[in-house]
This record gives sequence, structure tokens and C-alpha cells, in this order.
Amino acid sequence: MTNFQSTTPGYKNKHGQIVISRTGFPSESFPGQTIYHLRCTHCHHDYGSAGKDIHLRRCPRHQNGTQGESLRAAALNLFPSESV
Repeated sequence: MTNFQSTTPGYKNKHGQIVISRTGFPSESFPGQTIYHLRCTHCHHDYGSAGKDIHLRRCPRHQNGTQGESLRAAALNLFPSESV
């Protein structure tokens, strides 16, 4: 799997949109894309975006950006990820 700078948590585009995390959920708008959790550094609005759009995204709340994808909570994991 190829990693791109724009999908790395902490990446901030020229419009002040920062990547918080990879959700792991598939995009409903772009087949084959994953939804990423983005936050506007100006107004702190949280929204989802397909990976291919991150470098160009504008805030949907105050920069007239297109509406983001829904952010969903991850399912509860029955098995802890820490070593015993």
C-alpha cells in the first residue's frame, strides 16, 4: 500500500485543513477510497474526506468547501491490542 504525505496524520493543506486520523471506513462518494478524519484549524470543524481530496479540501463550514463525508465511530473491539 502506497503512503502519501497528504494522508499522514498531522498533514495540513494550504487551506488549513489538518488530517487527524484514518478512519478505516470506505468512502461513499469515491469507490476504493478510505475516509480520513479532518479538522479545520480555523474553526475546529470536524468532518470526513476521501484520501484523494485532502490536499485540496476547504472547510465545509466557512470556506465554501463541499460537504464532508460522515464520520462514524469505530466498532468496539472485544480483544485488547496491548500485549499481556
